[in-house]
Amino acid sequence: MTTDRRVRRTRSLLRQAAIEVIREKGFRAARVRDITERADVNRATFYAHYADKYAFAEAMVRDEIRHRFATRLPAAPAPVADLVHALAVLLWEDSRRADGCRRNIDVLRPLIQRAVRTEVSRLLVERCVYESAVTAHIAGSTIVGAVCWWRENGLSDTSPDQVADEVTRAVLYGLRPASG
Repeated sequence: MTTDRRVRRTRSLLRQAAIEVIREKGFRAARVRDITERADVNRATFYAHYADKYAFAEAMVRDEIRHRFATRLPAAPAPVADLVHALAVLLWEDSRRADGCRRNIDVLRPLIQRAVRTEVSRLLVERCVYESAVTAHIAGSTIVGAVCWWRENGLSDTSPDQVADEVTRAVLYGLRPASG
């Protein structure tokens, strides 16, 4: 799908303005008016593209995630274990970078997690790893949930490969009782 050049330009202006305003004021305090004034875009134009600042934030997150997946994951079809491992490493590394955004994370976390889960699921179906959207959603939710759990429980000194190995085992082999 090709988007009109003017639409891309408007969205780019809004995105850059939103990043600046959110850095200055925080997400909660940022208003659509602040963003549109900074971007020099009419508020009606903003609302022609997005329902509100939450829909806008979700679209920004989704676009960024798609871009990261496209540029950082292998383009060629890979075995499911390699793809899951690569996704877990990518998400772990990205979550490390997000640690500096504490001021906005409480508001944005649900948007980020939903967008990541949706994009991981889409990618798993698109790459024909899973034929069922339900199975892809379960796998995607497992990957995202595990990385979030690791981060939220103060285990940030764990290496990306350790996290990815654990996540890959869970996705590929499910839950198995501990041998004893």
